[in-house]
Amino acid sequence: MSETLQLTGELVQKLQEVLVAHDERCHDPLVAVQYMAAVTGYLLAAQPVPEEKRAEFLDHLDAFMRQVHADLRAQQAAPSGDGQGPGAP
Repeated sequence: MSETLQLTGELVQKLQEVLVAHDERCHDPLVAVQYMAAVTGYLLAAQPVPEEKRAEFLDHLDAFMRQVHADLRAQQAAPSGDGQGPGAP
């Protein structure tokens, strides 16, 4: 896994905009998430790696996704000094 990803709200918004251009239903973030999961599966399936490595990578992705989710939820729950959380405009 990559040590330093540049994940930002702006990147996520741009990805969702690309998905919306493909399918209007992606205005719903849960539909956009399904597309992103499908794209991840598609890209991984297309890689010429042994099945054991593929399964291992899927397990790492699952754990990584859960960690990103937990980190963001913790940030959202923490009081911020300016009255705006990470998702504030």
